This record gives sequence, structure tokens and C-alpha cells, in this order.
Amino acid sequence: MDKTKIDWCDSSWNPVTGCLHNCEYCYARSIANRFGFHANEPNINERILEEIPISGGKKVPYLFDFQPTLHKYRLDEYLHKKGRNIFVCSMADLFGEWVPDSWINEVFETCRRAPQHNYLFLTKNYMRASDFKFEKNWWIGRTYTSNQDTALCYGDPWSTDITERANQFLSIEPLLGDVTDLPYYAHEYGFKWVIIGAETGNRKSKVVPKREWIERIVKDCRFRKVPIFMKSSLSEIWGEPLIQEFPEQLRRQGE
Repeated sequence: MDKTKIDWCDSSWNPVTGCLHNCEYCYARSIANRFGFHANEPNINERILEEIPISGGKKVPYLFDFQPTLHKYRLDEYLHKKGRNIFVCSMADLFGEWVPDSWINEVFETCRRAPQHNYLFLTKNYMRASDFKFEKNWWIGRTYTSNQDTALCYGDPWSTDITERANQFLSIEPLLGDVTDLPYYAHEYGFKWVIIGAETGNRKSKVVPKREWIERIVKDCRFRKVPIFMKSSLSEIWGEPLIQEFPEQLRRQGE
């Protein structure tokens, strides 16, 4: 979609939707379920849509709710548009173990056909992502929420092949606890950007970040000269103008 409420990118593009991580704080699941058609198709090979479904004269964006789905009709949406920063699969984890290699390859091939854009991928399955070839204008982000998050672990076998050719960033969203190990990860993996955001929605056990958690991350990023981007969800907690910095490669894209 050309317009997006995600404030750290220009557009979000969802050729694949759906995720099986079952994160209790997931905003994407609630959106898909709200606007879904509740169709039930157990065979993932049949959750491949050649054209957008229509029901009662209206488009159905999530025919199978939050079940993994390939929307082939969306693949060419940005082929001939002006260069921008695109968040790929904001409504999915493209590298989830349930996603067929063929789906990922179709998305990647489309990205290569439109090299005028910067592509930003975000995943909890970074080890799976290391099996694929990334380009220099692609960004691979890792999701992290607190020291208790197992999405990052010491000594994980992150591919140096990706590190050398793709840019890496860290998305601490939602921030669910103190992050004291950021210096280790920043040094070990060379993150070029850190994004922070609070949990949104009305979940009963919703976590409201403490200001000191944010301050620690800002201090660590400043020490290592890593750009930091605070999402608008932190406005009331931060209580002053948000820090919304972009890496040089992404800042140029919008000029």
C-alpha cells in the first residue's frame, strides 16, 4: 500500500500475509481477523491467490484470515514506481518455517526486478533468512523485545554472507522489558539502525515501557553511533520530541 501508518518506512508491501508465531501482542493478527473472510483451507498450496477475492462487490484482503497466504496479484505493485523504502510483509513473517521456499523466491525475484527501492525485511526466523541471497540495498531486521526474548541468543550462527552484503537493523518492538544486552549485539552483529516502539492495542496484559528502559537503549546507541528511531507509540512515555533518525542509505532514498 502507498500510504502506511508505519512511520519508519514509506510504504508497506504484503505479497505474503499470515504468521504462525502466535505472539500475544501481535497487531497484524487482529487486523487480519477483523477484515478476514474466515475461509477455511487446510492445504497451504491452495492458499495462493492469483487475483484479489471479491465478495458482495467488495475486495477481501485476507481471505484466510491470518493463515499464511501468497497474494500473487500484489507482486508487481511497485515495479514501476519511484524509489522508496518498502517494509516487505508487515502482515507476515516471510521467513517463518511454514513459508515455502518458492514463495520467498518469488518475492525476492520481484525485489530484484525493481532495484530502485530499498527493501526492509523483519523476522524472528533470522537463521532461515540466512539461507537466502540478499542484495546490498536490502535490510534484514531482527525482532527483539527484552532480555528474556529468545529471538536473539549468544553465539547464534548468523550468516556472515548476509552481514557482508545486506544491512542489518534491530527492531525492539514492542518494548516489553529492560534491554541491557544491546551493547553485545550491536558489537557482535554490527546493527546499522535500531527502532523502538511500545505495544499498541488494548490487550489485557499490555506492557507500558518504562522511560528508563528507553533511556538505556538511547545511551547505548549514542555510544556506538547507531541511528535510533522512536515510533510515535512512545510519545507520551518519552515526554519530549521523539528521536527519529534514519541511516544515511535510507535517508537518501526519500530525497
